[in-house]
Amino acid sequence: MRKALWSAVIIGILILTFNLVCYANGPGTTTASFLKIGVGARPAAMGEAFTALADDGTSLYWNPAGLTQIKQRELSATYNLWFQEIRQGYLSFGFPSLGGTVGLGANYVDMGDIEGRDEEGNPTGDFGASDTHLFAGYADKFKNISWGITVGWLEDKIEKDTKTTFLANIGLLYPLGERFILGVVAQNIGSKLGSDPLPLTFKVGAASKLKALTFALDIAKPQDNEIYYCLGAEWWLGNVLALRVGYKTNQDIGQGLTAGLGYKFGRICLDYAYVPYGDLGDTHRISLEMKF
Repeated sequence: MRKALWSAVIIGILILTFNLVCYANGPGTTTASFLKIGVGARPAAMGEAFTALADDGTSLYWNPAGLTQIKQRELSATYNLWFQEIRQGYLSFGFPSLGGTVGLGANYVDMGDIEGRDEEGNPTGDFGASDTHLFAGYADKFKNISWGITVGWLEDKIEKDTKTTFLANIGLLYPLGERFILGVVAQNIGSKLGSDPLPLTFKVGAASKLKALTFALDIAKPQDNEIYYCLGAEWWLGNVLALRVGYKTNQDIGQGLTAGLGYKFGRICLDYAYVPYGDLGDTHRISLEMKF
């Protein structure tokens, strides 16, 4: 059974890699852009270099293979105060089960009030827009390699217009010794939402852990944009306070330096991230993680 699942994951990754090579010839148009908004304060503070570091409830988004590192029940919650009154909430629950690890989660984005205009540019009143993503994931190990998959349902709502679709993430984690790990993930695999495809993205990541200090690098290729790079570092002081910094390149918005803090007390961890977006404004993210 495990060999069959492992073979399916490998074949899926290879097919996606081939598709992404084809897409690399030029950017296209995609929908559900909220899927590009990373979840969790820790990954955000580290410039989103998290493909090889995913080890908590946000793994459902970043790399589902990271669920295998959840050894007990774990609840993760994130609030993201984005720019232009856009707000994001993320909630997940992970627990060992079915011989591996199971994760359940929800990602919600509220776009706030949007000013409506008619064809002549006259105001027609404000309207609302929101996106909801509900998903479940499973991860296990084949020898020392972790694999995982997330499947979900997505709803995009603008005023009275509602569109839905299904999507998935597939990921792998491969440790090279005790201090170095490689990760690969294909995000947002699915059919079209309306007339446009989802923002399919392929990422390869590496991370090195040196006692209290961690370095991470991600290389990402979205279907609708050029390759970009993410760099991140994390330094734990006495396993209580974490200092984080990151850098993201080659993005229309959101590139540049990021920073954040983490505070651990018992089985609870509180994280904060500061991510500037230039003229659009600064964003703040807070995450709470609880193990029980």
